[in-house]
Amino acid sequence: MSFDSLLDKNDKLVKVCGIQTVEAAETALQAGADLIGIICVPNRKRTIESAVAREISKLIHKSGTTKLVGVFRNQSVEDVHRLSEEYDLDIIQLHGDESWPEYYNVIKKPIIKRVIFPRDVDVVTQVCQRKPLVCLPLFDSEAGGTGEKLDWSSISSWASEQNNVFYILAGGLTAENVMEAVGLPGVIGVDVSGGVETDGVKDNDKIIKYVQNAKKQ
Repeated sequence: MSFDSLLDKNDKLVKVCGIQTVEAAETALQAGADLIGIICVPNRKRTIESAVAREISKLIHKSGTTKLVGVFRNQSVEDVHRLSEEYDLDIIQLHGDESWPEYYNVIKKPIIKRVIFPRDVDVVTQVCQRKPLVCLPLFDSEAGGTGEKLDWSSISSWASEQNNVFYILAGGLTAENVMEAVGLPGVIGVDVSGGVETDGVKDNDKIIKYVQNAKKQ
């Protein structure tokens, strides 16, 4: 699988991340999310339990459309590969300082690579030139999941000056601002976690509203 087929079917990819319950996964699925993310980094507040991850995987794969993303951060290729198989992940998201080709060459699944603006803009331009499209860049904060909004103005100005660059945008997204986000130059996807939570727990109503608003464009 590559991202080409996904993007052929969707104008923008809508991702809900940090899912920890089957109920939240089902809500995101029914709302129409294209990507559902689970945190596979140990000892984080949103780390998925193994049994729940397997249940969510079964649910998502029955849908036939939504893809399951496993999020990792500076973990070994071996660990990522093992969990990729155990949870039957469709896509691997690398949120640390990893060299994404090293992981792709072993795991052979599409990669979402977290990048920092403006530090990693060269990575973005390189990735966007590859065919087939097996890696998508994701602009986010250093840690991710913090609710910190990025500098949309600077990112938009940079993207407008480039030739055919695209990226997923994360960081501080909510149902209230996601319609603006999907219209920014270069944005082909949006990614939310904390922005659809209430008191640190996924809020079904917020998930539904977020996905609906993201899909309105």
